[in-house]
Amino acid sequence: MVFACATASTPASAAAPLPLPLRGAPPELMAAAMLSLAAVATALLLQRRFRSAEERSRSLEQQLAAERCAHTDVEDALAGSHEVLCRLVRQQETVREAERARIARDLHDELGHRLLSLRVELALQQAAVRGTSPGVHDKLTLAVANLDAAIRSVRAIVAGLRPIAPGVSLRLAAERHLADFSRLHGLDYRFDAGADPESPRDPELEGVLFRVLQESLSNVARHAQATTVCVTLVQSAREAVLTVEDDGVGPLGVGGAGNGIDGMRERAEAFGGKFSLAPGRRGGTVVCVSLPLKRLPVLA
Repeated sequence: MVFACATASTPASAAAPLPLPLRGAPPELMAAAMLSLAAVATALLLQRRFRSAEERSRSLEQQLAAERCAHTDVEDALAGSHEVLCRLVRQQETVREAERARIARDLHDELGHRLLSLRVELALQQAAVRGTSPGVHDKLTLAVANLDAAIRSVRAIVAGLRPIAPGVSLRLAAERHLADFSRLHGLDYRFDAGADPESPRDPELEGVLFRVLQESLSNVARHAQATTVCVTLVQSAREAVLTVEDDGVGPLGVGGAGNGIDGMRERAEAFGGKFSLAPGRRGGTVVCVSLPLKRLPVLA
């Protein structure tokens, strides 16, 4: 249907020119027509806004996808960096163990041999002056006693530097070390461990557990003020869990600088394990480290 436009004689106050067919139409028809035009205009406006909203939504989705991709790249980079750091820690631990073994060998073969030779000479001199020169004999007796103490100290240092001896299981090495520690520091101890597992041994991981035991007991001796220490070793085909608990002053007593807590945690995490330090049920401190015996890639 073709509509003619209104002429210029239309009053200026009119809101809009009316189509010619509507002039003189009933008010109801005019109202319906106006509502229809308003509805069409509203629909066009809503359609335009809907398209604009769709465009903004697509833009936001693209931006979100880009941010997710960037976040994934960052996570991959962090995982790679964490794996590199763990590998470096493992290599450092291997180098450290080799250096400890070398120092222990030198102390045993060189210094230990010379100290033993010196003790034999002093003992011979002591026997030679017995009954003839009491003053010299007493001085030689004191020198031999001091030398014996030095020899024991060297042996203790060598034992602490050496890793688990070839052919010795982690269970046996831990029990021996705990017994020596208890005798040296005058502490009671309890050692609980099952039978040695039949699964293939992993000397590297067992060495980490043994070093954690040494460091934990050293912290007990220096900081805990304990009277009893309990060590539990649980080994399965897939995991080894070492727990060291004392009845001392609690984690605050072993939390000072230089206690090796960070070092133990780094060792455990570098080999894919977990480390925890918590208060004991009846006071004291509980150190727990678990390591997988079948090493898996370490993820961030």
